[in-house]
Amino acid sequence: MASRRSDIILSTILLVVSALWCWGVVATIPGAEDGSRLGARGFPLGLGLLLGGLSLIILLRSFRQSGGEKTGDPGDTPDFSRGVEVWAISATVGLLVGYAALLEYTGFVIATATIVTIAVGPVLGIWRPKLIAGMSVGLSLGIYLVFGKLLGVYLPYGKLINLAF
Repeated sequence: MASRRSDIILSTILLVVSALWCWGVVATIPGAEDGSRLGARGFPLGLGLLLGGLSLIILLRSFRQSGGEKTGDPGDTPDFSRGVEVWAISATVGLLVGYAALLEYTGFVIATATIVTIAVGPVLGIWRPKLIAGMSVGLSLGIYLVFGKLLGVYLPYGKLINLAF
């Protein structure tokens, strides 16, 4: 019963986030001038619609379960410690917020290298400084070279630090 209630709450929250996301995309990102395709808003709008569809699936599946129906033996579900879950969620949200803030002021290359440097130790359990430095610089420069230079994808420059290679 608790799982059903948490599924309903989670899917409702995700559905609201999806609706707000889609509204924000349509309100702020311009479409294509010719009207034949979505333009720059196509990918973010698609992600919002995908989130909305998946949250609707979770919501409908949770309503299909009857109240008295048992989903299985309580011993079937793994016992995760709440502290570990809260820490992992908090760390992920913190890293994403920090990445967004850094991206605006330092640009793609520096923000990516910084976030990878901060996250690789706790997430992967690698604590060797040379390996961490190589991973962060190699990943950010590799993505920049492949996507920014080879494929021509726009990667943001920073307001404070502008590394326009």
